[in-house]
Amino acid sequence: MRVEQLPSVGEVVSTLEAQRQRLSDADLVGASRSALASARDALPDGWTRRRRASRWPWVAVVILGATILGLVLMAPALRRWTASVWGSGRVIGVMRHPTPTPAMSPADETGILAHPAEPAPMPI
Repeated sequence: MRVEQLPSVGEVVSTLEAQRQRLSDADLVGASRSALASARDALPDGWTRRRRASRWPWVAVVILGATILGLVLMAPALRRWTASVWGSGRVIGVMRHPTPTPAMSPADETGILAHPAEPAPMPI
């Protein structure tokens, strides 16, 4: 059976003090600067320059925004124009058939309805 001996409190404190002193003596800023300098030296010269940002995303946003804004602003005017064209009876291109559709007779209309317009009288 093996018994492990634990260090005394004084030994632990002295060891921690020594480590704290070593850590405070270390030049962390200098070490990070030297690591950065060695990393820069390891990279080729072309990689150290920063690439200029592309303007194409901004151009795409402007074009898309202008298109959407134009559609939103033109929608009421387009609706008014189409209503006036359809209301005047003018034929534009192939949008409208030149022969009018025949009018439905009242007998045809009642046959289409699922529910009659007037309810049947209730039997007494």
